[in-house]
Amino acid sequence: MTARQPARLRRAAVRWARVVAFLGHYGVRFLHANVTVAREIVTPGSGLAPVVVEMRLRCRTTAETTVLAHLITLTPGTLVLEVRTEPPTLFVHGMHAADAGRFLGELGDLEDRLLTALRPPDSRAARGTRRQEGNP
Repeated sequence: MTARQPARLRRAAVRWARVVAFLGHYGVRFLHANVTVAREIVTPGSGLAPVVVEMRLRCRTTAETTVLAHLITLTPGTLVLEVRTEPPTLFVHGMHAADAGRFLGELGDLEDRLLTALRPPDSRAARGTRRQEGNP
């Protein structure tokens, strides 16, 4: 074993741990959304609170943007309506989002976790620091 192999193995282990953590988080989010939509279908009355938000992205590549958009659309009760590349932006419809700020925060958290899972462990961009509104 060379001196580089332990570092490479450590990075691989960290990356796999991040991917597994992301999949676990997304799985819980997905199940919660399914229960919410099922409850809406089965119970009388309307608990709908639709909203459309503009989400500025930290995604740098088309692949990152595509994966994020698909994960959002796969989650019941959410739908990506439009994708813009300059600046990277998603317009997302939420079916049960009474508080648009909270909904946008949940989407931002999903993006942070996805980027942490996809980007190299030693990448500064993978550490999950959100851009402030108005800052590139």
